[in-house]
Amino acid sequence: MTSPLRQQVVSAEFLTHTYRISGEASVRSAPLLDQLNDHLALFVHVERVFVSPLLDPATLTGNFRSAEVRKDSLGLVVLSRAEDGLPHRQGRYIGRDHVERPVLAVAAGFEVRGMMSLHPTVNVTELIRTTPEQFVLIFDASATLTSRREVVFSGGAILLNRSQIEVFAALDE
Repeated sequence: MTSPLRQQVVSAEFLTHTYRISGEASVRSAPLLDQLNDHLALFVHVERVFVSPLLDPATLTGNFRSAEVRKDSLGLVVLSRAEDGLPHRQGRYIGRDHVERPVLAVAAGFEVRGMMSLHPTVNVTELIRTTPEQFVLIFDASATLTSRREVVFSGGAILLNRSQIEVFAALDE
């Protein structure tokens, strides 16, 4: 059984162009997606941190009790459980009238495939271009490192940094 204290953190893989930062983010004050989309904060606080180069994951650059990760340097955040990616206001991402839309994005050296859950009237490519949110939620996703295709991160959710998207496509259009 999970203790109430453990439910107040989310384990995640924070991926940049060059590094993998594994750690836990506190969600006591706000869900991780809301923290990443907070335009007033440049960093997200991470605890129990392990840092390694993406191209040499066996090499540990360091492990730290806590660290600050610059949000605009993040390409994506991989979460094992889909519910860990949901914001406080969940209606945009879940609802009985929502449909799953397969998407592909190339961002931060990764090829990301997964599903966006949206109301059927929402144009997914228009949403990506115009939403004020810096990070968007993709469910049941995988991220393949384009320079080493055998390196794949997958999880129930990926939080994708819109500013690092090079290509985005809805696969059902």
